[in-house]
Formats: sequence, structure tokens, C-alpha cells
Amino acid sequence: MASGTSFGNLPPRTALYLLIGTGVLVLFVLLGIVPMHKKLQDLDLQMQQTSFRIEEQGALHPIYMKMLDIAKAGGATAPKLPAKQGLGQKEVSELTDTLAQVIVKTGLEVQTVTPDPSSLGKGSKFLAVNVHVRGTMDKIRDFLGELAMMPSYENLESLKLQPGSGARDCTIRIWLAAE
Repeated sequence: MASGTSFGNLPPRTALYLLIGTGVLVLFVLLGIVPMHKKLQDLDLQMQQTSFRIEEQGALHPIYMKMLDIAKAGGATAPKLPAKQGLGQKEVSELTDTLAQVIVKTGLEVQTVTPDPSSLGKGSKFLAVNVHVRGTMDKIRDFLGELAMMPSYENLESLKLQPGSGARDCTIRIWLAAE
């Protein structure tokens, strides 16, 4: 390397300008483009979150409108629950038919209605019934409301609902009072 030159055959002043230009370019990238890229990523995330909220509000809007109509009509009133009464032997023998009629009345498909006779053992005053139905969420909700209106209804032990939309399979275990 000859004296007075650097970077091969470049004169020292040109090499200095090249280094300064490269430094300015690196500084521009580090101070301008990288933060701008980060800011754009943050804005993309905000847009995705906002889009999700808009979709969520769109899905909830029909429910809101239904509730608003109920409120304008004077509000919803809770139905008066019947007095609790245990199932007699005749009602227990007709239980599957009775529940099947309630299921059909609410617009669901009856899959199975199975009383659990072992739940009545050892002086128990309660009868467990396994119900498997198929239908939409609205109809399943209506069915649960009809169950609660039964005089012998005690409680709902479990409710297993198949995920998805539209008609779903639902398995319910309920307890009814028996005499």
C-alpha cells in the first residue's frame, strides 16, 4: 500500500467521504427505518385488535337489539316458578314420555331420555335423568327454561355441549324430586 492512499487506490479524502456516507446511511437506517418499522408493526396489531372488536360487536348487535326491544316493552319479567312437588310412581313411569314431549315442544330432536334408577336407591328422594338432545342454542335454552318450570325439577348437574354453530348435540344430567 502506497503512502497517502487507503482502501486500495482511493485517495484518503474519497475514502473519508465514503466512510462518512456509509455512517450516515447506517445511522439513517438505525434511527429512521427501524423505529418506523416497529411503529408500523404496532399499528398493524392495533388494526387487528380493532377489527376483532368490530366483528365482536357485529355478532353481539342482534342480541343487543333484542334486549333493547324487551326493555322498551317494559322489561322482562321472571316467570313464577311452580311449587316444588316430587314425582309419584305414576309420573316416574311416564317420565321419559313427559320429557320427550317437552323436548319436542321446544323444537329439539330427542336423542335419548334415560332415567337412572340407581339414583333412587337407599332411600334417596331424587331421580337422576340423562337427556341427550340435538338443536340450536336458542332451542336448548328454551328447553332448559321449560325444565326449570317443572314442579319436580331440583337441579342441573351437568351440561355438555358439542362445539360449533347451528344444530349441536347436548347431553344434560338433571335431578328431579321423587316421592
